[in-house]
Amino acid sequence: MDPELDAALKRLRNARAQFLSAASAFCDGFISEGQLRATRELLREKELLVDQLAQGKELPVIEEPLPEGPPKELEVVDTGPLETEAEEDLTLPSDLTPDLKQKLEELNSKYERLKVDYKRGHINASQYNAIRKHYLEQREVALRLRETHPDSDRWQVVLEEGKTTFLMQLNEATCISVGIYDIKSRERIFLQGEMPAPAEASMSLLSTFRSSKPDASSDRMYATQIEDGSALLLIPGLHTVCLVAFTQPPPDWQVRALREVHRHFETANMSSLNQGKRKSLIFPNMKRFIRA
Repeated sequence: MDPELDAALKRLRNARAQFLSAASAFCDGFISEGQLRATRELLREKELLVDQLAQGKELPVIEEPLPEGPPKELEVVDTGPLETEAEEDLTLPSDLTPDLKQKLEELNSKYERLKVDYKRGHINASQYNAIRKHYLEQREVALRLRETHPDSDRWQVVLEEGKTTFLMQLNEATCISVGIYDIKSRERIFLQGEMPAPAEASMSLLSTFRSSKPDASSDRMYATQIEDGSALLLIPGLHTVCLVAFTQPPPDWQVRALREVHRHFETANMSSLNQGKRKSLIFPNMKRFIRA
């Protein structure tokens, strides 16, 4: 088998596994429809690539080689660590009625899954904190109603489902603009969406990546927030830097997807970038990422 086709098939299998995980998370209400759609679009790209390789067609974009070992963790240099609340004691009282105990055990399971999803980068910090607060408030109010009205089933109203999906969508990190800049001159060569004015000032951070010996294998990026709460992400390459503006800090899956797009851009345009021929550059379509 062609080594390039074999590598593409491996990436396709990984993309399918990621999509199935995203579909399960969507059914459980942990990610939004937009997040699921973005994962599906990435899968379609992998499927199209395999079809083109299998038919011997010339590829419009050259994929980066598949790493031999397990994928490396992204090194995102942030302005400060996320501070989360202290761990809660989820031990249930021993004198609960069977139906209330079952509902609270289900709530505890949701809480544990929420922590796992956050650690895996499936959700962002705002989503985690909002849903965590919601779960803990549900638990507290239900237990309080059980104490004050032991013969009543008012707690059932408190534990009704439905608000989690709303909180997930409300706190979803929305990509509002993507710009590509020359890493040396800091001149913008591509923009899609509306870049917030303060974001342009962050281009001073490009000095962080300027080096006489660029390292294309590095996963180092820079993330920060501006005064209005928007989050900025700088993704460096050999010749360019991608500046992405979000409504709030994004989860890892969005960061990884955008990093892949930027790498594909530089790979497909390597000859033009080396020669400084900007007129012949092929730019990515970011419609599936940007939301007005």
